[in-house]
Amino acid sequence: MRHGMRTAKLGRPTAHRVLMLRNLVSSLLHHEQVTTTLPKAKAAQKLADQVIHWGKLGGKSNWDRANAFLLNPKDTLRPLFTTLAQRYASRPGGYTRIQRAGYRVGDNAPVAVLELVDSAADLRFERAARTVGREMALRAREVVPATGEMRGPAAWHDLRKRVEAHGPERIGELLGAAEELDALTRDNVVKALRYRSAPLPVDPATSVSSTAEVVSAPARDVDAPSSSAAAADADATVPAVHPASLFLDRAYHHYLLSLATLSLSTSRAPDPDRTIKQLTQRLGSLELRGAPRPVLTVPSVGRSPKAGERTDGWEAHAERGGDASSKRGGPIARAKGNKGRESRTWGAQAAAAAARAKAQAVEHEA
Repeated sequence: MRHGMRTAKLGRPTAHRVLMLRNLVSSLLHHEQVTTTLPKAKAAQKLADQVIHWGKLGGKSNWDRANAFLLNPKDTLRPLFTTLAQRYASRPGGYTRIQRAGYRVGDNAPVAVLELVDSAADLRFERAARTVGREMALRAREVVPATGEMRGPAAWHDLRKRVEAHGPERIGELLGAAEELDALTRDNVVKALRYRSAPLPVDPATSVSSTAEVVSAPARDVDAPSSSAAAADADATVPAVHPASLFLDRAYHHYLLSLATLSLSTSRAPDPDRTIKQLTQRLGSLELRGAPRPVLTVPSVGRSPKAGERTDGWEAHAERGGDASSKRGGPIARAKGNKGRESRTWGAQAAAAAARAKAQAVEHEA
């Protein structure tokens, strides 16, 4: 019989288990992202959604319940009833998300990342931007049958100009209908931007003076544009960027990174001088394990040959003038094309040199 199967015991007594889950929920509300084992994340997810629901409802009774449940009320109680309540005002539920992050070293336990959705470190937001950037980088390297040349940076700039033409509020909708992206990518972009509204000012004061101080449920209409009074109350040092515009900036970052990586990559072929064990270790290291690492501005692609990798493409690149072109900037600058700052500087210098040569020619003829 399945008696006592409703609640996961997690191998701990009741008092230990309850205190551990309260600690997980308190850390989640404070840091907006915690890493733990998968069973603990599933057990803490239910409690975190319930606590956030209290913050949306507001009222003194819910304030007291959250104050009694959280272990760090001075850091999380006020943001729970203000910032998080406003962020999830239009979301009907599902305020947290579990992302699998591989297995723990030692006991091989499954590890997961429990995070608040629509936060600054949202993994789905970052992964969708990375996918859009890589697909547009692959599209930029496609050859147009009519001309026989690659599309180049114009593919990305045309897409961004089209989706930003109607304001940041419609960027998610237009990206969801873009034919340049894959169908699954368009769905993920729509999910990542569906409930993200305009940025709201965050109250830096998180201390609680007394339990009698109660914040009522927010009555703000998230679909309406932010008023000038709310914008005036925001901190002037923190720029107000729409989440959809931020998504395009992150996608452009990954687009440049993917173009630079593709320009430096070489074709791999089995090397008969290497053993099967070395090849297996090399191929196994390519797998993605754990949570995604932070994106680097410059790709970490070296020029040292590795097992199963040929270097004949490097000599061909040098014969085509790779060394001469590299003096005008790295792979990121070349990926930007004529849209980057360095390219504009070079163009201005070339124009100035041409103007000086023309003036000298006129003076010589005179």
